[in-house]
Amino acid sequence: MPKQSVIYGNIVSDEDRRKISSEHPGKMDKILWLDKPEMFQKPTGGAIVIVDLDDPKFSSPDFLVSIATAGENVKIIGKSNELNLDDSLRVAKMGVSEILSSNECLERLQQFLTELEEDKISTVPKESKYSASALIGVSPAMKEIRKTLELLAEVDYPSVLILGSTGTGKGLIAKILHNTGCRSSENMVEVNCSAIPDNLFESELFGYVKGAFTDAKHDKIGLFEYAENGTLFLDEIGNLSPSAQAKLLKIVEEKKLRRVGDVSETDINVRIVVATNSNLQQAIKDGKFREDLFYRLNLLTIELPPLKDRPEDIPVVAEHYVQFYSSLYGKENLSVSDSALSAMKEYHWPGNVRELCNVIERTVLLSKAGPITADTINSALANKRVTLADRGQLIIDLPGHGKSLKDIVKQVVIEVLNMFNWNKSETARYLGISRPRLRRIMSDSKITKDRREL
Repeated sequence: MPKQSVIYGNIVSDEDRRKISSEHPGKMDKILWLDKPEMFQKPTGGAIVIVDLDDPKFSSPDFLVSIATAGENVKIIGKSNELNLDDSLRVAKMGVSEILSSNECLERLQQFLTELEEDKISTVPKESKYSASALIGVSPAMKEIRKTLELLAEVDYPSVLILGSTGTGKGLIAKILHNTGCRSSENMVEVNCSAIPDNLFESELFGYVKGAFTDAKHDKIGLFEYAENGTLFLDEIGNLSPSAQAKLLKIVEEKKLRRVGDVSETDINVRIVVATNSNLQQAIKDGKFREDLFYRLNLLTIELPPLKDRPEDIPVVAEHYVQFYSSLYGKENLSVSDSALSAMKEYHWPGNVRELCNVIERTVLLSKAGPITADTINSALANKRVTLADRGQLIIDLPGHGKSLKDIVKQVVIEVLNMFNWNKSETARYLGISRPRLRRIMSDSKITKDRREL
């Protein structure tokens, strides 16, 4: 069911309207009925608009075009019992994607209302993999963070700062904040600030209009607009350049967005969640991070402690991932021995939960049924990274706002290079391409050094 349904004019008779109102009590109020050619509120998540084309005041070119350009995902359906082929082609050029008879409109309306009832059933809250309980740990620190997450689920706040060393789970916290809060029905957009070149920061986050620069052949919305009414997660915020910090500060302060090349601004309503493993206070003293931006983003702070500071969490985290990877790889009857737990508690885990997860995955892959021993854990620690050869499969994350083919190719090439210890001849042979082509891909993707530790 679309987030917004709008009807202009009398697409069904008064008798039919009363009948379907009685069959779907309370549901007709969810549809906006208009008897004048006035614009409805700008849709934030798409809309279906049904227009009575047999009424002259709704079939004018200016009115139809204004609806068609009201938002990214607006679909116009026309109702007519009179249009000929030429008229149908004319309104199609104005954005009308489908033309239905009165009877077909009645059937479509019934379908809308039925879907609305089903949607209500399907949105009954259920346990999510991104609920507060997804943050695993029994230490006082983790219990306190879970309590904070549960409290924040009840309020609509503008920004959160997540602090913690690499691998502590900052991305997981961001997902929990979004999925348990009042904005969970809207988009969450994740941005790695280190991965966006400074010269592309503005066009990627704010979008651009046609003609703004040489390659701007059409309008493009930015990631801020894609996250409208939802969450924008800016990871590694400490790596933003001074120029990018200034642009971000302006939109955070004014809550207005201007696409590159545009002259007008639009209001923006986005929750901003930022994360960093950097010491921002020290960065401010060093002149590398804006103090005013820090205070704008630091409304609420969640700090994740390193794994070495909460050894009581190691057994429960390890057991969780043993069960997860046992299920993923079809391993049965695996358990964690006391000696394996002791080995894990003695290790300092510089890579935190991410490293423990990697070690457990490798351990499960190389283990048979029975208890996992200290020797198996130590062997996995010595080998560190789980390679593509170990896993036998490549997992590619596909965020809601999309992922370029170039980024997917880059990930595949790095994984295969790791598998062959960066032997380019073996890598090219495995991928079925020539070595010169591999070199071109590496150059285009800026894979210019040994990244086995990435």
